[in-house]
Amino acid sequence: MRCRIAVIGAGSLAFTPNLMADLARSSVFRGSSAILMDIDSEVLGKVMRISERIIEAQRAELKVEGTTDREEALKDADFVTVTIGVGGVGATQLDGKLAEKYGVYQTVADTVGPGGFSRALRHVPAIADIYRDIERLCPRALVINETNPLTALCRVAKKIADVNIVGLCSCILGAHYHVSDLLKVDDADLTLIAAGLNHFTWIKEVLVKGEDAYSTLKEKIIELKVKAEKEGRSPPQPISLKLFEVFGLLPIPGDSHMAEFFPHFLRPEFDRGLKYGLDIFPGDTIYSDEWRDNMWAKASDWAEGRNLNELLSGRMGEFSFAPSIMEAMLQGETRFYEGVNVPNEGLVNGLPHETIVEVPGIAGSMKVRGVPVGCLPKAIAAMLKARTEQQELTVEAALNGDRDLALQALLLDPLIPSMDVAEKILDDILTVHARYLPQFKR
Repeated sequence: MRCRIAVIGAGSLAFTPNLMADLARSSVFRGSSAILMDIDSEVLGKVMRISERIIEAQRAELKVEGTTDREEALKDADFVTVTIGVGGVGATQLDGKLAEKYGVYQTVADTVGPGGFSRALRHVPAIADIYRDIERLCPRALVINETNPLTALCRVAKKIADVNIVGLCSCILGAHYHVSDLLKVDDADLTLIAAGLNHFTWIKEVLVKGEDAYSTLKEKIIELKVKAEKEGRSPPQPISLKLFEVFGLLPIPGDSHMAEFFPHFLRPEFDRGLKYGLDIFPGDTIYSDEWRDNMWAKASDWAEGRNLNELLSGRMGEFSFAPSIMEAMLQGETRFYEGVNVPNEGLVNGLPHETIVEVPGIAGSMKVRGVPVGCLPKAIAAMLKARTEQQELTVEAALNGDRDLALQALLLDPLIPSMDVAEKILDDILTVHARYLPQFKR
């Protein structure tokens, strides 16, 4: 079945080449069109050349077009993926520096903390415009958002427009491969049931061929800890391990993200996370210059037809669920996914009805639906609820340009040490990012 796929923010070198490789590998998309849109014509040209090389190598019957015009890309689209980056990597790096100026340190800085907060303020108005265009130009399209902060940006869609949206993150995929490796089981035999907010999710159940394997996983993790202690070294993912011991469920997606939800690990007395093996932002994230330079070099090779096997040798869906979800909807199949971000609507007990939660999901012919997971332990539920309220305030502030709400939202973040620091960080954000924040009147 032919379809039209609009990729908004196609200049994402971490996303678009892998998406195009998956589309080219699948016969389901034969005769379909991918319209790549980005405001940066240079990187768009690079991604276009990579896409053409992929299609040629796969001999895929897939058409690719490039444009800097969003309306042209969205018109009559069946699927829309969103991977924008307002202000680019430079703005994100600046967020980290602003926070460090006041003694606040982060590890990823794109979800919570001053970095995630600033990123939300910049992205909310831009993504709201995209959603309004979608509602007008392709109202029946499935919208797949993979831009961070994912929880806040998916929430925007339900506040300002009527769009069919799902948020996707690759972290659950990484957790699945890690757990299957620990348990020494085939990936296909393992099912994780996890729930929470994006980048702050907790595994409730571990099933191997439908049988409970959580106790076995706990034993494996304890073995790794004991082995590390005997060898005089820190166990892998020590923060996640500590949280597992305290709260009884294994958190994902790992220490770099989890530390930002628990400021204890990033305080000066712990060498700002160095005691736990953390790298201070930008570290080895996708926002570091080293990562960007390496990715650009790879992309340059792909654009010239070199090393394409890096993209084409993987399995479909190994990087993102997006192509598989599109397939399921086109073929009218029902498929299960371990992590989708959708409105709660009773899926996780105790969390607001309207908040965006990360839970298992089912994709079918009409939309992506979350799977009810019931209750989480009280302490975990309390932390999640506090974060949902902060996210709601952040979105409201960003949509309305309300400085008072913005300050309240920032003060609710545990990484902020004082009201004075919050006010100074907010003032700096509104000053240095003024071009991206016209809704805040100075």
